[in-house]
Amino acid sequence: MRSFILTLVVMAGGLFPLHAQEPAKRAQRKANPKHRFEYRFDDSLQQTADSLARQEKWFRDAKFGAFIHFGVYSSLEGEYQGRGSDFRYSEWIQISAKIPAKEYHQVAAQFNPAEFDADQWAKTFADSGIRYVVITSKHHDGFALFQSMVSNYNIVDYTPFKRDIIKELSEACHRHGLKFGVYYSHAQDWDEPDAPYLNQRATLRDIHPDLPADFDQDMDRYIQKKSLPQVEELVKNYELDLIWFDTPVGINFERAKLFSDMVRKYRPDCLINSRLIHSGKAKIEQQYLPLYDYVSIGDKEVPTTKLPLYVESPDSVSSSFGYKTKGNCYYHSEEEMLHRFVHTVCAGGNALINNGPMGNGRLDPEAVRLYGVIGDWLKINGESIYSSVRNPLDARPQWGDISASKDGQTLYLHILDWPESGSITVNGLTSAVTSAVYLTNGQKVDFAQDGDNLKLMLADEPLDKYDTVVKLTYPQD
Repeated sequence: MRSFILTLVVMAGGLFPLHAQEPAKRAQRKANPKHRFEYRFDDSLQQTADSLARQEKWFRDAKFGAFIHFGVYSSLEGEYQGRGSDFRYSEWIQISAKIPAKEYHQVAAQFNPAEFDADQWAKTFADSGIRYVVITSKHHDGFALFQSMVSNYNIVDYTPFKRDIIKELSEACHRHGLKFGVYYSHAQDWDEPDAPYLNQRATLRDIHPDLPADFDQDMDRYIQKKSLPQVEELVKNYELDLIWFDTPVGINFERAKLFSDMVRKYRPDCLINSRLIHSGKAKIEQQYLPLYDYVSIGDKEVPTTKLPLYVESPDSVSSSFGYKTKGNCYYHSEEEMLHRFVHTVCAGGNALINNGPMGNGRLDPEAVRLYGVIGDWLKINGESIYSSVRNPLDARPQWGDISASKDGQTLYLHILDWPESGSITVNGLTSAVTSAVYLTNGQKVDFAQDGDNLKLMLADEPLDKYDTVVKLTYPQD
C-alpha cells in the first residue's frame, strides 16, 4: 500500500472570526500565551493503550456530536428579575444574578418541560448526521435531570414533570443508532456549600446567606456525600458510552482517580474526557493521561494546529450554551458553523456542537436549522469527514483545510475560500494522482502534475457555497 506526503505552499489560517454581533472588545482580546496549543500540548504526549482502544471503538470515527445544556436555567432564558443578562452563559444565571439557593429552588419546583420528546430529539440529531449525544445530567447549579437516590433535588422528585430525562433520552438515542453520554459537574455544585466554584460574581454567602459564621467548607465531604455517589448512580443505572466532566476546580490526582475508578468499575468501555482534572485551556500533563481518554479543549475553541492527542471541541451554535433570549447573545451564521466544524475535524478531532433546548422541552428551532445545514452538507460530503484522519500538513492552508482517508490513498481538499485565480497548486507529492473529482457531483477536476507538483484548475464558481470538496485519489499497490 502506497501512502503520500504533501506540502502546500500556503499560509496557515487562524481561528474563524465569531459572528459580527459579538462585542468588539472580546474579538480584540489578546490570547494568553499559556493558552496556545503549542504550550499546552507537548509533542511527546502519548495516550495510554487502553484509552486508544476505547477511542477506536467508535469515537474517532464519529466526528460529530450534539452537546445539550438543559435544566432549570433553560426556563429563565438568561435573566432573573432583571438581573444576570449581561453574562454570556445563561446556564450560570444563579451566579450571575446572585440567586439564593432557596429562591432558585422555587424556580426549580416549577420546572416543567412538558413538550420534551426524547424520540423527536434523537431523530432530529440522527437526521443531521450527528453520531453521539452528551446532555447535562447535573450542571453547576446542582439540579439533576435523572432520578437520584442521593439527593431529591432532581427532575423526578422535585418538579411537576416527574420523568427521568436521562433515561428517556438514553434509550431514544440508542434506538436511533446514536452513542449516548452525560455531562456531570463533579467539582462545582452551587447547591452544596461544601463544593467550590469558580465565578467571582457571587460569594458563598450570596447563594447561602443562612450559613453559620463558623462554617468550614470541606470539598471531600461534598464529593463523598453527593458527587461521587451520583456518578455511581449514572454509570450503574444508565447505558453510558461517555461521561463528560467539567470545571475541575480543587480536583487533584487522588480526587480525580476516585471518579475515574468508579467509571471503570462499572463501564470499562465508557469514555472519560480530560476535564476530569484539566480545565479546557490547561497544560496537558502526561501523569494524568491514565485517568481519562481524550482531551476536551476550551469552550468554543477551534484547533489551529495538529495535536499529539485526540481532541474534542465543545462548540455551540450560539454564544451561550443554555437557551438565552435575554441580553447580549447571538448565533453563528451557517458558514461560520460549517467552517468551524470542518476545521476541527481536519485538525484531528471531534466537534461536539451544543444546543440549548427551551424551557418547555422543545429544541431551539435555530439550533435545529443550523444542525440541518451541516447535515445536508454531510449527506454529500460525509466521506471527507466520518472515519477520516487529520490534515497531513504541518499547517492549515489559506483557502481552507484538508482531511485524508485512513489508508492514506485519498486526500480531501476543503475549499472554503474560492481562489480568484481559479486554481490551487499542491507541492511535495510522492505519488502520481490518478483522479480528482468534486464530491458535490462527481465531476472531474482538471489537473496537471509535474513531478511532485500538482495544479488543479477549478470551476469558475464554487459548487457548494460553504465548502466545495475535491477528492484526490492515489494508486493502490
